[in-house]
Amino acid sequence: MITMLPEDSFNFNRCNPSGSFGHSEVRWPHLLQQDAASVLQADKHLLSLCPVCKQPWYKAGRSEYPRLTAEQLASLGTTLQVDVQALYLLPRAICTICSALHLGGMFSIESYAHARGYRFLWESVSPRRIQLLAMICRGEQELPLDALVQMTPQRFAEPVGETLSVLAWLEACPSPPSVQVLSQEQSQYLARSVPPASTADGSLHCWRGYAWETSCPPLGGHALVLLAVTTRCDALPPLFSLHMGWQVLARAMRVVL
Repeated sequence: MITMLPEDSFNFNRCNPSGSFGHSEVRWPHLLQQDAASVLQADKHLLSLCPVCKQPWYKAGRSEYPRLTAEQLASLGTTLQVDVQALYLLPRAICTICSALHLGGMFSIESYAHARGYRFLWESVSPRRIQLLAMICRGEQELPLDALVQMTPQRFAEPVGETLSVLAWLEACPSPPSVQVLSQEQSQYLARSVPPASTADGSLHCWRGYAWETSCPPLGGHALVLLAVTTRCDALPPLFSLHMGWQVLARAMRVVL
């Protein structure tokens, strides 16, 4: 049971309208097309409605603002040209507070271009800052693992329809008969798009994991799956543990979302 949320893990919107909420990252002038989910390299900006607490929240780059003041929401409405009186029209994404309370960590869903698949990311709220990554991508032809680890999602995805079907598939998918271990170079590629979080003791962590080819009916057929976790660079977690961990997490996500 989570009894306390570390203040240094997430920004729980202690700022005010004239403080860091007005930083250039938040006011980035080109983020202002809500329907495009605004992506510029690694910076992603989105005003969303949490499906759990039903409250709007804002993500600007790597900063999250899960409890907006009325002034902040009004400012975002003007900037993004969004009707803040019709919050039901906003895309759905679980806020950091609800994710921490119900899933034990911060969870995000991102989709690849042309409906090719999804990237699921979970980061614990404990001082160990463990991160779990699942990448599931459809390929009309064989998709090399080197290509998958270098793919960048295009936008945040709402937890509805196909997204929940893919989570249900991940929860039930059998253990693969053969896998490919993530190489050091592939781990480095992942770290560029999903940097390992800093741990409480300052120890260096790397992405370690496995990939395999399989059939994913929600995505329409052949797919490449990658499951990874941040751990010591000289450690390789058992496939069984990583696979089981994602099955449990996928179930929890589906129940909450």
